[in-house]
Amino acid sequence: MDSTLKQMLEGFRFSLSNYASSLGPKNEKLVRAGELLKKLEEKAENGADMVKISMDPLFSETATLLGELASEPPLPPEEIEAMVARGEMSDGDTIPSAAVPASGYHMAYDSMPPEQREKQKVFYDRIFQLEEQAENAIHFNALLMEDTVLLDMSRIPLVQSARDTLEKARDAHSPTVNYQQELAVSTYERVRTIPELEFEGTKMAELSNTEHPWDALYLEVIGLLPACAQSIESFGPNDESIAKLQNSHRFMAEFMGITWEDVFEDRRYLLFWNDVFWPRVPPAKRASRGAFSAEAWRDMLKKRFYDPYVKDIPVQSDPSLSLIRFWGREYPAAETLNLLNHPPRPVFPGDTQS
Repeated sequence: MDSTLKQMLEGFRFSLSNYASSLGPKNEKLVRAGELLKKLEEKAENGADMVKISMDPLFSETATLLGELASEPPLPPEEIEAMVARGEMSDGDTIPSAAVPASGYHMAYDSMPPEQREKQKVFYDRIFQLEEQAENAIHFNALLMEDTVLLDMSRIPLVQSARDTLEKARDAHSPTVNYQQELAVSTYERVRTIPELEFEGTKMAELSNTEHPWDALYLEVIGLLPACAQSIESFGPNDESIAKLQNSHRFMAEFMGITWEDVFEDRRYLLFWNDVFWPRVPPAKRASRGAFSAEAWRDMLKKRFYDPYVKDIPVQSDPSLSLIRFWGREYPAAETLNLLNHPPRPVFPGDTQS
């Protein structure tokens, strides 16, 4: 029998059992619904699928009777007690079968596209094994809680996703992405409960959502001078671009004590310049400028599109001004790459691993 159809018929059977506890087993509509359901079950056992069963007149009649049973007046309490005493009905404490709570898992699995079903098969096979082992619905839920299958169903795909993201992110050369995905792999591998997984996942996401923009903003600030020169190289000099370069030249020295030379000693910016910016310079442009390495392009920019416009504006490097603020503390700007590779994230109450 199709698993989804089985779960649906099991649900009908459970509803009838519930109604019997309040209406009594001799209720005419209840008896009729039970007879119809038995016939539907026999047809399903003989190979009828969900489509055939749902189009069968017996199905619609059964569903109608189930709806009508909801409005049937219950038997008086004393009559129910008398029938229970005579053994004509149960006391209403019958525990449903494991198939009832497992029905949602069957429906979810059967509705998956083939590719997704193949990935999830190992988890659902385990759930269905527990269903077979369980004596009833309560036992099934207890087995699910004791087993790791629900945790693994969430955790293992997250670990694999983090590994895939880490592999794809190599070309981005982003220390914050690398740290986040490496941490995700190690964290998801060590969690032991679903609430812990959800908490750790949310915490990592919120912290990395601070570090990613921080890193992007740092690159924008530290790279202001070569960015101005690159703009003039790409679009030609004009009053606005020259003024921006000169103002940036003054500002970076006064604000952070940084000159052109300091920019290209910054390890975080060099990672961007060498591995992100330079590979994207088109070969034709490299040839036209006679610059065939990241260092040669840097020197070409400085000589032709930077120095000529700032030669009369002297500035000095001042390491005492080259400070950054990261996670509530000040650090020398020279430590930026190390900080992003191993961020000093805040520690929360209850943390077992920072």
